[in-house]
Amino acid sequence: MKHHHRNPRARGGRKRQSARRDPLIGFEAPVTIEQVGARGDGIAHVSAPDGRSVLVYVDCVLPGDEVQVALRSKRGDGYGAEVIAEISRVAAFNEPRCAHFKDCGGCALQHMADDQYRDWKRDKAKVAVQRAGLDADEAEQLVAPVEVSPPQSRRRAGFAVHVGATGVHVGFHGRFSHTVLNVPDCAVLRPELMAFREAFVRFLEACPPDEARDIKEVFVNLADNGLDVVIHAAKDPGLDMRQDLAEFAGDIDLARLSWKSGDQPDEPLAARHTPLVKFHGVDVAVPPGGFLQATREGEHALVTAVTSALERIAPRQVADLFCGVGSFTFALALAGKRRSVLAVESDPRAVELLQYAVGQSGSPIQVVKRDLFRQPLTSDELSSLDLVVFDPPRAGALSQAEQLAVSGPEWIIAMSCNPATFSRDIRVLRNGGYELEQVVPVDQFLWSSHLEMFALLRRK
Repeated sequence: MKHHHRNPRARGGRKRQSARRDPLIGFEAPVTIEQVGARGDGIAHVSAPDGRSVLVYVDCVLPGDEVQVALRSKRGDGYGAEVIAEISRVAAFNEPRCAHFKDCGGCALQHMADDQYRDWKRDKAKVAVQRAGLDADEAEQLVAPVEVSPPQSRRRAGFAVHVGATGVHVGFHGRFSHTVLNVPDCAVLRPELMAFREAFVRFLEACPPDEARDIKEVFVNLADNGLDVVIHAAKDPGLDMRQDLAEFAGDIDLARLSWKSGDQPDEPLAARHTPLVKFHGVDVAVPPGGFLQATREGEHALVTAVTSALERIAPRQVADLFCGVGSFTFALALAGKRRSVLAVESDPRAVELLQYAVGQSGSPIQVVKRDLFRQPLTSDELSSLDLVVFDPPRAGALSQAEQLAVSGPEWIIAMSCNPATFSRDIRVLRNGGYELEQVVPVDQFLWSSHLEMFALLRRK
């Protein structure tokens, strides 16, 4: 057996050095806000003690505001800063519509005047078009006015939940924080969602604390016939909790209440009736936590843009990619003259429910389960189509856009909830010979930096 003699001069281990504190954290300075950035925060520059010009991001301000700020955290190429004193505000500054505005991280732009807000959202759409390769004049001509959903219209939300020594908190995270804020009123969400939140707070207050602490989030969708609720928790509920939740669902007339533990599939605890939404006159069931357009008004604006394009294109064979439960599928098949639609979606539950609705309605739609990120439609499959419609998740549709650029049909309708991936995918299509004919920005996330985009493209 070998004996390894310890070197008496060897150290017992490296000393752990304390992290070096950024000397600018806590630095205070007056700034004049230069512009509102892509995330809805104000952008300014301050002179650091060493003479450098430092970029800062400031919440709840407008261009022209003069404020005293303190640098709080490193953020990208600059610093996040907090307003500690107001020096002067521009005339366009509006009193926020919500008492929680400065604390809650849900909204960024409630303090903007309505006209200024619409212009800012349209400018965001124009920037996305320019990043796809068009110049400023072309973007100005192509981008339509923004379709803005009204206050208290958002029909889906995820409430963060924290139960601890300070009580029950059901609401949203604070601005750039993990702290859960109680938000008893909201200027964005439908009243039905806020009424559920109030009832759920009372339910958790009556629960044994150890069981209530397991609940981390609750997601709520407002279907046409009631609320669909999914509780996300750390572990499975006990028998008493199951019984209490079933009674709770009946007391407040939920359509369905489900429980999801970690990565396990969700389990319905109270399925009183199937949540339904109507698309072009057809009732479609929604899976627990299933995707719906954020507002009915925003969905209507997008469907109107689609059906207007159909009148111009008059296609016979259409593909609806990333179709979900059919937000646009039935309009594509049934608006005006009936046409054949290939509907493609990767979520097996959405596919099953859409297939059932198609069978019940007798619509000329073929529903296919397929992961378009890994297996986009190929040249052979695209060759028989007159129109392709795609509305992917925030990651965009790069693989499918690359196939379309090579062998896509004459017409494409592209929709996106992420202007960055929208720009990338449109640039790919333009490099393949497509030209933008129309762009419609749709704002379903009022007073936030998010924006939906609709685009009509034609191969020249």
